Amino acid sequence: MSNLQFANAIVNYDLPWNPMKIEQRIGRLHRIGQTQDVFIVNFCIANSIEEYILTVLHDKINMFELVVGEIETILGNMGDEFDFEDMVIDLWLANSHKDELDNAFDSFGGQLLDAKHSYQKVIVFDENLFGDDLEA
Repeated sequence: MSNLQFANAIVNYDLPWNPMKIEQRIGRLHRIGQTQDVFIVNFCIANSIEEYILTVLHDKINMFELVVGEIETILGNMGDEFDFEDMVIDLWLANSHKDELDNAFDSFGGQLLDAKHSYQKVIVFDENLFGDDLEA
């Protein structure tokens, strides 16, 4: 029986609404010992909720360039009661026209980007405070 330890590409054709699940999929390929670049391909239907999710995750916070584990910290900066999937559903149901959806998801992406910037400030602070000891 063979396994997929040689794999370095993933094709998401059923994009989960939860970014943690997407990150978990990527982490299965981008693992310790991976010597090749990892390629991620995402398919979605135009003007679907999945396209809005993908746009927010890709264009706003560059999720597919983050280190595995960083998305959890970024989402944690959104607040204790924040649930990504619930937010997506609420935005989708509250906005019936494309222009409204575009604006709502753009605003949501801005909030996620602010959370990412907060996370990056902490990283810079930690690096300045601890220097090389941070990686030990």
